[in-house]
Amino acid sequence: MSAPRSYELYGAEFRRNDRAIYARMRAEAPVVQQPGIDGHTPIWFVTGAAEVEQVLADSATFARDPARVSPEMAADFQTPDPRVRAITDNHMLNYDGEDHRRLRALVSKAFTPRVIEALRPRIAAIANELIDAVAARGHMELVGEYAFPLPITVIAELLGVPSERRDDFRIWSDAFVQPAMTAEEQQRAMGLLGAFAAYMGELVAERRQNPRDDLISRLIQVEEQGDRLNESELFSMIALLIVAGHETTVSLIGDAALTLLQHPDALAELRDNPALVPGAIEEFLRYESPVDRALVRFVVRDTLLGGQQLHHGDLLIVALGAANHDEARFAHADELDIHRTPNPHMAFGKGIHYCLGAPLARLEGAIAIQTLIQRLPNLRLERAPDALAWRTAPLFRSLVELPVSWDV
Repeated sequence: MSAPRSYELYGAEFRRNDRAIYARMRAEAPVVQQPGIDGHTPIWFVTGAAEVEQVLADSATFARDPARVSPEMAADFQTPDPRVRAITDNHMLNYDGEDHRRLRALVSKAFTPRVIEALRPRIAAIANELIDAVAARGHMELVGEYAFPLPITVIAELLGVPSERRDDFRIWSDAFVQPAMTAEEQQRAMGLLGAFAAYMGELVAERRQNPRDDLISRLIQVEEQGDRLNESELFSMIALLIVAGHETTVSLIGDAALTLLQHPDALAELRDNPALVPGAIEEFLRYESPVDRALVRFVVRDTLLGGQQLHHGDLLIVALGAANHDEARFAHADELDIHRTPNPHMAFGKGIHYCLGAPLARLEGAIAIQTLIQRLPNLRLERAPDALAWRTAPLFRSLVELPVSWDV
């Protein structure tokens, strides 16, 4: 029988108190093993900035691919439904070494700084269209009406996916990132992911017949040093780009808006001096850490971490949100400082799995926040901060909704 948890790291109550819980963990046990979300599987949780950085930088010891531990470990972490497995398991985040480099190289050209910067006018147009739709009303639910539709529209257009399916993408994405613990939840998740898989099959089949000037067509046709994506890799990569291409930025925009509304002096300064917005985005990424935890790692070889002995086959999760509030790395870590420099946060990870879409998320976040505060005068919260609900998906620090109003 597993020992009880020393620190409760799941659910709505954790989200209301996560900063205090992480602070206690960093002080008492920056590397600690306790049961995961299922209540019995032992997992090492890492909260200290130095230890988190060590894990992320050392993919030889801390792998994303369970097959590097053993075939049995790989089987344990394989999605049971082969139709779903084809779109969930074979993307670049699940591999290390040469497999990861090959898959990353096949999509990296779509996310170069030059390509991303060329998207600036379109992102600004989408942000303004979303504000146009609500400006005269004087109120909106910011997550659903602004933070979500902006990045999902951008990634849908980049991929060549019909943006009118965005509500479906939101539901399917939630099935990806929300752990399904009960038999009923697992059945529902497999049903949703099965529908996603079926849609992927139809989309890819259509694009094979009618290629367009979009990323899906390029992924189908791509060839890098004589190598092509196989069908499962293709489906998995498209699904990953849809999910990862909006989830982080939805969280970033919502979290940044809430933070500014709780720090009116910073909001006024950014409104009066838009040149400060890109630097402020870095501080929002650190202060709220939209991706709260990195995906689970598998310990490939016995090693010491933070004074703890880890063994081959152990599971490990790093808490990016905890590391980004480590006083050993950030002076006055629990204070918002939009002028903070340097700002060596790890909101996008580190090492070989550093977020490929980081430049796009930064640009979308900056445009979204600048447009919001410039166009909506006297922007204010319509609900007390402690009454706001947070999603319980462990990976993300993400609001369920954010009701706001402004002067018309």
